Amino acid sequence: MENIHGGHRDRMRSRYLQEGPDGFADHELLEMLLYGCIPRGDTNPVAHLLLKEFGSLSNLLESDAHEIAKTEGVGLKSAIFLTQLHEVIRRYEREKLGSKPELTSITRCVEYCRQLLSHYSTERFYIICTDSRRRVIHVAKLAEGTVGSVFVSNRQAVEVALRYKSAGVIFCHNHPGGRVTPSNADLTLTVSLKKILDSLGVRVLDHIIIGENGTHFSFFANGLLKNEEDDEEEF
Repeated sequence: MENIHGGHRDRMRSRYLQEGPDGFADHELLEMLLYGCIPRGDTNPVAHLLLKEFGSLSNLLESDAHEIAKTEGVGLKSAIFLTQLHEVIRRYEREKLGSKPELTSITRCVEYCRQLLSHYSTERFYIICTDSRRRVIHVAKLAEGTVGSVFVSNRQAVEVALRYKSAGVIFCHNHPGGRVTPSNADLTLTVSLKKILDSLGVRVLDHIIIGENGTHFSFFANGLLKNEEDDEEEF
């Protein structure tokens, strides 16, 4: 049986080299990824089972290793590999933007936030700390919740901003299961954080909500963060 599976793996690798990844279904790519963790046997049914259990590749890669390891045919070694893969992808995409990108426009800000948040199926809230040139100096996850809600502590946000001597901050969170229009809770939180940070000399540059299919909402672009002294055209 091992020779049969070995021949199948060789054929899959040859096909990948000849055709490239575009023609491969999600389960086929996952099947091949598992070759390195499961050296013997057929990984095709394991790949199908993982996608059935978790619903999609993104949900799978975002899941806890111990939860993945509960799937029949998947050990902790394979589960750890899959979660590491997700982290490598996340760091790769952040690295493409530069180690200290300058978020000097709404477009650059939205793109940076999208790279932080687009892979998650539950709501997460981040603070991005910048210097006076709006270069990123630190990024911190403040909270993680369910598909539709997340609790953010004002105190924690202020502590992070001050710890890294931020000249400005950008808040961002995702709405994985709905529209990008801010909720009443989003508006109240942003107003509260802006009031506190303004008093401490830290400017809230924007609050970006990232939705599905490339959608987003910028508090600044929609006039919800501007001070009277702000240039109307300046981000």
